[in-house]
Amino acid sequence: MPNYNVFTNLNSPLTTVDIAASAAEIGANYRVTTGVVSVAPNAFLAIQLSNPTTSRYTARIGRIFGGALTNTSLFLLRNGTVAGGTTLQAVNTNFGYQNTAQLIPTFSTSLTNPVVGGVTFSSLIQTGGPLVDDELGKVIVPPNNRLIIDLLNLTNQTNTLAITVGWAELSPQSN
Repeated sequence: MPNYNVFTNLNSPLTTVDIAASAAEIGANYRVTTGVVSVAPNAFLAIQLSNPTTSRYTARIGRIFGGALTNTSLFLLRNGTVAGGTTLQAVNTNFGYQNTAQLIPTFSTSLTNPVVGGVTFSSLIQTGGPLVDDELGKVIVPPNNRLIIDLLNLTNQTNTLAITVGWAELSPQSN
């Protein structure tokens, strides 16, 4: 039975490109960061990526990374809202394109959880150091939806935290 090139071989190797690399090539890959933030004992740092109803694009989350000096807990939520918050500027990872992301990123630090509502779909405890969550496009944020990354300082002292998120904005036909 022929394999119709389903399986790769040395003469015809299979290559793959991750979603961030292919989106960056066409100027549709973005990153945003909270930067390094001092967070009070048992307090929160949250970042929200809001895809407005008027957006023509669906966002695919590539990577969430950041970290803390000591213990934190990370929560990923769908469609909550971050109360208050400071608007951040997304940066196009292809420097030949404008920084004109459709997603609206905001972040907030608070003694009480700034996240209102939403559904937690992932959580983990980090004992310090870097935090990397490679979603590789598996978390999809269509128009009129939000992704929230919420870090909780699990210590009784001020902690240094940071969150950076990378995503690709693709037309709905690309889904």
